[in-house]
Amino acid sequence: MSRHPIPDAALDDRLGIVGMTGSGKTYGAGTCVERILAKRGRVIIPDPLGVWWGLRLLSDGRTTSALDVVVFGGPHADLPVSPQHGALIGETVAGMRESAILDLSGFETAASERRFMLAFLDALYRKATGEPVHLVFDEADLWAPERILDREGDATKLHGMMQTVVRRGRVKGLTSWLISQRPAALSKSVLSQVDGLVAFRLTASQDRKALGAWIEGQADKAEGAAMLGGLPTKARGEAVVWLPARGILADVAFPPKATWDSSRSPKRGEKRTSIDLPPLDLGSLKERLAAVEAETKANDPKALRAEVADLKRRLASNEAAKINMPDATALAEAERRGYDAGYAAGVGNGRAQVLVLLAPYSKGLVETMDRLRTGAAAPPISPVESRGAMPAAPCRPATPAPARAAAPRTPSVAAAGATLPKAERLVLTVLAQYPDGRAKNQIAILTGYAVDGGGFNNAISAARSAGRLEGSGDRLRITDRGLADLGTFEPLPTGRALLQHWLGKLGKAERAALSGLAEIHPRAMSKDELAARAGYEPSGGGFNNALSRLRTLELIEGRGELRASDALFG
Repeated sequence: MSRHPIPDAALDDRLGIVGMTGSGKTYGAGTCVERILAKRGRVIIPDPLGVWWGLRLLSDGRTTSALDVVVFGGPHADLPVSPQHGALIGETVAGMRESAILDLSGFETAASERRFMLAFLDALYRKATGEPVHLVFDEADLWAPERILDREGDATKLHGMMQTVVRRGRVKGLTSWLISQRPAALSKSVLSQVDGLVAFRLTASQDRKALGAWIEGQADKAEGAAMLGGLPTKARGEAVVWLPARGILADVAFPPKATWDSSRSPKRGEKRTSIDLPPLDLGSLKERLAAVEAETKANDPKALRAEVADLKRRLASNEAAKINMPDATALAEAERRGYDAGYAAGVGNGRAQVLVLLAPYSKGLVETMDRLRTGAAAPPISPVESRGAMPAAPCRPATPAPARAAAPRTPSVAAAGATLPKAERLVLTVLAQYPDGRAKNQIAILTGYAVDGGGFNNAISAARSAGRLEGSGDRLRITDRGLADLGTFEPLPTGRALLQHWLGKLGKAERAALSGLAEIHPRAMSKDELAARAGYEPSGGGFNNALSRLRTLELIEGRGELRASDALFG
């Protein structure tokens, strides 16, 4: 095996490990963690992406490794966790012998991740025994961001806790490593505390510039400039290791891992492998968890008061339920109303679909209905031959009937595609794609017109006058006549194709925001985090207008915490 580029002694330094996605930073950090674990050292890894569980397997992905690591949370959990378990896990981890991975990838919001991490770090720092423990913060900029807009919330408190742990953790036995793909988003005051830097490929100038503050405080500027200049061209797994106190500045390549690379993304067309971890013997750990939980509750008056209040609420709710229990007749009536409403909705949707299928054949039906309504003459019918041998009546000239003025006819429209103005056809197409109807402002966005524009409103008015749509501005629906006049149309795609459909239709800001939320679906993120990810100012008019349009189109949900609509992933 080739010599590792980071010497054993430097593994006890506080390290900053940075590099863009796909540069090999998590993989390289994993080789360092393996060495600590192989020497029976303890490592705690807060893992918001769920990519570290592979330490439990050898590189073939099948054989169990000898590394004693407990996985809390996530799809490979030995023990589950929730956002409320931060303090409990922190106190438990502080006193356990095993290493641990805290998989937070199942948490639905960034706020719940911060809430967990704040309670976890506070408890761990208070209960730390002084025994050596490495804290490996993956995606460290989530826990210590450079920009914090909520100066009173959990993000600010967590940032302060990270400063405490990184700066003063040594006296408690805690050695911190900070891993980040965006050094520009990582707090400079926290990054400045590390003793050494491991820099993989970085192409963004702002990310390379963010390392300048560390270089000014720790190392030679000229050497730093040379190092930063070479980062954009680094291959995967190549890095610059800079340990000023140990006299090390070198371009290096990291060796292969001994354990499974669970952070690797499948290549195009490659199927992701499903792997189950062999279970650990968690008897003693479960006992410790139970003991810590019992002790915490016993010593926490606030928790006891909350538990008593909850019991009282449940008791009151049960009593109220007994008093307000509806009778059987009311329940049956409610069930009947629900059935009727569902039946009516089903008939309406089915009717619309049938009309679409019959559209190519309905031209003649529409014309016939027009004739019946106006009294116009029907087209000539072929005579039917007489079946009997009746003698023919003598022929005589018929007295012509007095001419009658033809009644005015309503011009019929070909159902397989009438000649409609562009704006009206676009409006009807949108309504045909949404049989349950759309609001007027939604239709305007979907057709690309201004909601108060003359052309758009004239199209709505014309379609209404012709009987092609009905309803008010809050909910317009296409009629049977509208479907017949529209003829064939392209229905909306379904499933994952629907997301791609929208990304192809939206503007730049809407597309960036929706892409950011789609990447983490079904989890949510704050508006500020989404703005940073999309490259916009959270208070900017363009960004906020984009969010407003996405909400109007029902593609995203929420205000403070935003998430992509489930309908895009059906």
